[in-house]
Amino acid sequence: LNNCIIIALLLLSSAFGFQLSATNKVKSLEGDNMNNFLRNVMKDTSSGIKGYIKAQLKLIGITFLILFIGLDMIDIAHPFLVSLGISILDMIPVLGIGIVLVPWSIISFVMGNTDLATKIAILFVIAVIVRQVLEPIIVGKHIGIRPLYTFVATLLGSIALGPIGIILGPAIAILIISIQNNRRSSTK
Repeated sequence: LNNCIIIALLLLSSAFGFQLSATNKVKSLEGDNMNNFLRNVMKDTSSGIKGYIKAQLKLIGITFLILFIGLDMIDIAHPFLVSLGISILDMIPVLGIGIVLVPWSIISFVMGNTDLATKIAILFVIAVIVRQVLEPIIVGKHIGIRPLYTFVATLLGSIALGPIGIILGPAIAILIISIQNNRRSSTK
C-alpha cells in the first residue's frame, strides 16, 4: 500500500509538472504551428508503436531459438513445432512461456520424471532471464528510448495498471518523449 501511494504521488507530481509546461507550450502554439506539432507527435508515436511491435517480434524469435535449442537437447519430439507454439504464447504479458513450461515441469515431476522436470524448469529460467535482460535493450533501441527509461516505463506501467501496463507503460513513454522532442524542435 505504501509503495502504491508513493508511486501515485510521483506520477501525479510528474503529470502536474508536465501539464504546466505543456499548457504553456500549447498557449504559444497557434493555427498551423499547433497542427504541425500534433502531426509530428502522432507520427512519432505511430513510429514508436511500430518499433515496439518489431521489438516484441524479435524477442519472440529469440525465445523461439532458446526453446528450440533447449527442447532439441532434451530430446522432445518435434522441437520446432513445440517451440513455435510456446514462443507464440510469449506475447501474453506476465504469463508468457510460463503458461506451458511451468505446468509441464510440475506435471513431469509429479509423474516421477524428475529429470525432464528439472530440464524444463532450467530451460524456462534461462529463457526468462535472457528475455528480461534483452527486452529493455531491444525495445529501447526500436522505439528510440533509452533502455533504462523503457525498463522504468514497463515497471511503472505494470505496477500502476497490472499486466496491460506492460504494454501501455512504454506506449505512454513514447507519447511523452514525442511531445517533449516536438516541443523542443518547435521552439527553435
